Amino acid sequence: MGRAETAGHRETARGDGAMVTVGIDLAGHTGTTGVCRVTWSDEPAVELLPGRSDEDLLAAARSADRTGLDSPLGWPLAFAALVAAHRAGAALPAKDGYGTREDGRPGLGNRFTHRLTDDAAWKRTGAGRQRPLSVSTDRLGVVAIRAAELMERLADGGPALPRDGSGPVVEVYPAYALLQWGLAPAGTYKGKDGGPAREAIVGALEAGLGFALPARVRERCVDSDHALDALVSAVVARAAALGLTDPPETDEERAAAAVEGWMHLPRRGAALAALRA
Repeated sequence: MGRAETAGHRETARGDGAMVTVGIDLAGHTGTTGVCRVTWSDEPAVELLPGRSDEDLLAAARSADRTGLDSPLGWPLAFAALVAAHRAGAALPAKDGYGTREDGRPGLGNRFTHRLTDDAAWKRTGAGRQRPLSVSTDRLGVVAIRAAELMERLADGGPALPRDGSGPVVEVYPAYALLQWGLAPAGTYKGKDGGPAREAIVGALEAGLGFALPARVRERCVDSDHALDALVSAVVARAAALGLTDPPETDEERAAAAVEGWMHLPRRGAALAALRA
């Protein structure tokens, strides 16, 4: 992407009180990582930033009040117990799944492969066959390792950053966010065949938020699902900052979120226009 693509005068949250959010569509390598920054003011400014290296990502996150990171921020507690038992030659923990959904259908069936937040988000969105990927058994694990390294560096030698979204970084999942906003397309918006769906999503985001994206930003988001996911991640970060996402609520959820991370989803039916307040 090269230098930042910006609309109008760029403000920061450091001087004039405007909130700045960043979205990072994290990949295991830099080539497909997307980065977007939104300055929320009377006339919001949207930029696509370089994502060529970890230094780029750290600089973007440090420029923001809240960063939406499209990556798991931890691994399943049961998976960690499994690995520890295996390493020690001890008896392996029993395989267990999650409880049934309100409509009677079963939850995700394996706590070794999926976190509590994965199950909660899958149930909340009614995503059906669109199951969340496993951070412990799919390629997503490589992304999570990179996220853990970024989180450590962002802590800058101080206490570890919260993984439950209560700190400067919040875990997001753009595809599920679109479901919650009612903007998910019938087919996929990913890859070379997803251009028409991405164009529809971008148009719906502009209409819902009440402002047009800069032409170059719009073009990139239609051309690349990584750029679009970065934009959506920045918007979800704004929703989280305003208390318009679903945090962990029960004691079990709070305890798990502190270790496994917690996927913040926009509240079902919440209007995008509320993010301009």
